[in-house]
Amino acid sequence: MGAQSTPQGVVAGSIPLFAGHPAHELLPISSVRPLVDAIWSQPDVLRLFNYGNEQGNRQLIDFLAARLQRSENLPICRENLMIIGGSTWGVDMITHHLAAPGDTIMVDAPSYRDALHIFRDARLDVQSIAINAGGVIVDDMDRRLRDLASRQRSPKFYYVVPNFQNPTGITLGTERRQAIVDLSKKYGFVIVEDDVYRDIRFVDDLPPSFYALSRGEKVLRLGTFSKTLAPGLRIGWLIGHADAVKRFVSSGMLRMGGGANPFTAAIVADFCSSGRWEKHVAWLRNQYRLRRDCALAALDAAMPRSAHWTRPEGGYFIWLRLPENLTVDELEAQAKAHNVYFASGKGFFVHPEDGAHHVRLSFSYVPLEDLESGIATLGQLIKGARRSRRH
Repeated sequence: MGAQSTPQGVVAGSIPLFAGHPAHELLPISSVRPLVDAIWSQPDVLRLFNYGNEQGNRQLIDFLAARLQRSENLPICRENLMIIGGSTWGVDMITHHLAAPGDTIMVDAPSYRDALHIFRDARLDVQSIAINAGGVIVDDMDRRLRDLASRQRSPKFYYVVPNFQNPTGITLGTERRQAIVDLSKKYGFVIVEDDVYRDIRFVDDLPPSFYALSRGEKVLRLGTFSKTLAPGLRIGWLIGHADAVKRFVSSGMLRMGGGANPFTAAIVADFCSSGRWEKHVAWLRNQYRLRRDCALAALDAAMPRSAHWTRPEGGYFIWLRLPENLTVDELEAQAKAHNVYFASGKGFFVHPEDGAHHVRLSFSYVPLEDLESGIATLGQLIKGARRSRRH
């Protein structure tokens, strides 16, 4: 693979188990190319080289609204949707509009690393709430909210990846979602639902979204084509109450710069309207399920009993807990010497040392044989560390 085609952060020739990217062979380049040619030959193609509608491509908005109505029975209309430049762009926009430096927000522990980076850049007071196999521990959230209220503080929002969470792969259950919606109403915070992995599911059903449970009140839900089409297109969407969407659409950035990526949004709109995207997503689910199964089988074969890991039902990631006698820093140094790279758990916590015994493994990018050999190498290193400790 040449340097120009190597994804962000990937060392050529390595086994990058950290990479939360779609594999190159899963990108639908041959299906997209004819649509680009067709758009290029349209007589009004020049409009796509100008500033776009602030809310985004209308064809794409209408497609997404109809799909949400059909697949989730959501009462969504055009006024509830806007096109954005990827979900991280959306997190940054929401943060800018809902919170100011010093304001309090809540996140899971662990949570999405790049979102934490955005919150730190905004100089927010980030309160982390512990999670377990069922997702965030609601009783802990309730206690934290009561403590904050006793000090006259109230979170502006709670940021959550509810389905196949990055980094753990955990899905938050329905009862906990409903309890969080109830707490949102009681304490007045917004739920920022970063639902980027919903379409990469290996099960038939998912719990209702926060947006569905709240009937759209005090919930902002993000989606993206980065995981199911191509991250380089930088196209996603935001769903919210019509008043909230209007506020974002009227922001200074969009008033000055127009809508998100008009040219690529037109390509994505045609790809979706033609039926190609739905077929591609169905195919992707099978491909990623194969990779997930391969990774889990490799972990079962390679890891000692003192290591533990999640078994996600979708998404890209597996969360590995190391034996207590081995830190992620020690394993990282040894793994690099074998050309195996993973994401240290320390980057996913507000307090990095909370992740000192955790590893995020991605099964989305590397070939099956690299998944097997990379995980086998990690298993050997972990077992070797245990033996050396005993001696």
